[in-house]
Amino acid sequence: MQLFDIIPWDFFKPLTGVNRREYVDIITLIWQRCKRSPIYGESKTMVLDWLEEYFTGLSQEIAFDLEDLCNSKGEELVSQPPRFYASMFLRRLKDTGWLEEREGSYEEEAQIVVNHRVVPIIRSFHDIVSPQMVTYKGKLFKVYKLLQSISEEESPYENILREVSGDLDELNASLQQLAASIGTYMDELTCGKTPEEVLALFESYEEKVVVGAYHRFKTNDNLFYYRSELMEQLELCRTECLEALIRDFVLVEQVSDGDANLAIGRLVFKLEEDLREMEEIIKVIDERHILYRTRAVQRAQFLLLSDGTVKSKINRILRYCAATIEAPEDFYDTEDEILASLPQMYSQGYFDTKSLKSPVQPRRPTPIEELPELEEADAQAVAAHQAQLLQYARNAVTAENVNRFAHTVLKRRQAVTARELAEQHQTAEDIVKIIGLHTYSASGDRTFDVVMKPNFVECHGLRFQDFTVTKRGVCI
Repeated sequence: MQLFDIIPWDFFKPLTGVNRREYVDIITLIWQRCKRSPIYGESKTMVLDWLEEYFTGLSQEIAFDLEDLCNSKGEELVSQPPRFYASMFLRRLKDTGWLEEREGSYEEEAQIVVNHRVVPIIRSFHDIVSPQMVTYKGKLFKVYKLLQSISEEESPYENILREVSGDLDELNASLQQLAASIGTYMDELTCGKTPEEVLALFESYEEKVVVGAYHRFKTNDNLFYYRSELMEQLELCRTECLEALIRDFVLVEQVSDGDANLAIGRLVFKLEEDLREMEEIIKVIDERHILYRTRAVQRAQFLLLSDGTVKSKINRILRYCAATIEAPEDFYDTEDEILASLPQMYSQGYFDTKSLKSPVQPRRPTPIEELPELEEADAQAVAAHQAQLLQYARNAVTAENVNRFAHTVLKRRQAVTARELAEQHQTAEDIVKIIGLHTYSASGDRTFDVVMKPNFVECHGLRFQDFTVTKRGVCI
């Protein structure tokens, strides 16, 4: 089906005539006041009162295009009361399919309602003027939590897989919009600012450009931590959860088991591709950030060189001279207008390119000095240095040391919380290893599992979310 099979052929005419701004204001006004109504509407008298109030406050002469004049039925359109203009504009919006008039029941007034088919178009107007700020981190966390519970859900397809697909589509679309709008946003950000202001602006560039928590979404472990977990949960959709997904898909979509199996496989593959596409989009965003930031800084630096300094004046003079040269012979002509008050440079050789540079002093060879003989190293100092290196290796936050620490704290018990560890281990090295348990909780060669808890722990000036450490493969 094509768009104009649903809406009238002259649907966009109100937005292309001389009163396009007034029509957009009226559509927005009606939508803002009717969008919470069950049928997107209000009584006709109320809508006319809104429009009359709008034209009264407009306080300007209304111009009309040829089509409005033809539809006026001989009525004079100039110097009419605001109620007349309200009725005329309302009738035009009904004729072109933006609004509908529905007859009321007994003793009820007719209602003006927004055409439900064009609601997405009206919503897009608001999104263009006032784009919504997407919380990328929150959407990814929602997808993560949904997929974590897919094996326990009674309706895994309808309540989880379809919801996850929509969220990933919206998340990738928002990231693509961010990547595509960086150039425009950068121009708006630097427009009308002095070069000094532009250069000062980039001290807070990340905070101003990467809105919607994109910076936190990109730089911490969100995407890369969740990615492996999400891939594991999607793999479960092909194995353990496949039968439940097929049953739910058949019930919701009313298809056969074979078609449901094929559709589930395609949907899971599509979700995996969405995660890979997300990584590619983030790389493009980073590249475009660097590109447009560099261009803006270069433009500011050029403007700094184009101010009233001596260097800038010489630059403008040379540009003027280059613009006046049309033939090679013009290069030797004497300029007596703009350059008359400046020291003139003749072609007789009083100056040349070398005379404008300071002479280069040739370097003289010097004998190579002999290095003094090194004294024999102190054995105790060497041993102390080696002990220091070994101690550093033992305290380094590596996967091996973290596994060893987890094995030590779980030696005589099945599970332990981070709060208990923080109370038992007070040294700075142990606190770092406790944090390392969370850091390596997604490592493939870990010997322990970490389950996050809702409460937070404060210790040694640090505040972090509590978690439980268990031996890998042990359920608590």
